Amino acid sequence: MKILIYGAGVIGCTYGCQFSSAGHDVSLLVRKGKAEKIKDKGIHISCADYRSGKRQTTETMFCPKVIENLSSDNDFDYILITVSSADLMDVLPSLSKSAGKAHIIFFLNLWDEFDEISGYLLPHQYSYGFPFMAGGGRNGNILDAIISGSKYSKTMLGNADGKKTPELEIFFGILDEVNLKPFISGQIINWLVPHYVFIAAISAGIINSGGTTKNFLGNKKLIKDTVKAIREGFGICIRKGINPKREKVNQLYYLPFFICIPVMRKIFSNEDMASMFDGYLKHSVKDIKFMLDKVILSAKPYDIEIPYLTGLRKSIDSL
Repeated sequence: MKILIYGAGVIGCTYGCQFSSAGHDVSLLVRKGKAEKIKDKGIHISCADYRSGKRQTTETMFCPKVIENLSSDNDFDYILITVSSADLMDVLPSLSKSAGKAHIIFFLNLWDEFDEISGYLLPHQYSYGFPFMAGGGRNGNILDAIISGSKYSKTMLGNADGKKTPELEIFFGILDEVNLKPFISGQIINWLVPHYVFIAAISAGIINSGGTTKNFLGNKKLIKDTVKAIREGFGICIRKGINPKREKVNQLYYLPFFICIPVMRKIFSNEDMASMFDGYLKHSVKDIKFMLDKVILSAKPYDIEIPYLTGLRKSIDSL
């Protein structure tokens, strides 16, 4: 398959490198002026892979094809959108003109961008997903990638209408081939929207603890405040017509604290899960602010009080 990765960050490169290792034809779309350097030297990925049950570290020079512009006569089978949430609106206009016959997978945090996406693209042109198998960050010219071995990690996929299409099932097969644990959800929007709240709130909690998951898990009050912020965000989801409780994973945050906190500590103390968050947050404070602002702004039409969400947001600014 010919796959274009739209976004040269750790997620796009990690998934792209895995696809390439399985023999797929992978290209990377990068900002102008970046292509020559990548063509000459490749992308150094230092990957800590936990899928075998223990940490296995590899050093790889990922050498994909590189383009700076996407033309409408392209022959890609799939385009994987891995830009940040804040950059999505800059991508959609050109994507609507240049996607050609490729099937697009939106592979990022999404909150209320679904109408904008449908305004630029036809329903059959795209699906949704989330790369909850990989994370990490950048260390100079090296991408520090983490591939999770946690039983809670998977690569989510789905269509807005809940239907399985040939395009979705083929991409499922590509992910399964490289052991990135795909899962097709029949209610992907109902998964993505509460997940946006979860990522924004727990990331803000970790940032406020000093930037490490270990510090966060050692601060019981901050965990409580973060869970209360997640519950506030879930309340907004409900007013938007999304019921977080329909996804089993979200039920954890409704449990009494004496149950919820120990379970959270168990889940997020795993080395791979903690490393994914810690690496991501070293360079993503701006993205988390953007995400929190969107959730907080969404509360206003419903006149919902959200003191814990706004408190986390203000705390980040004070750091």
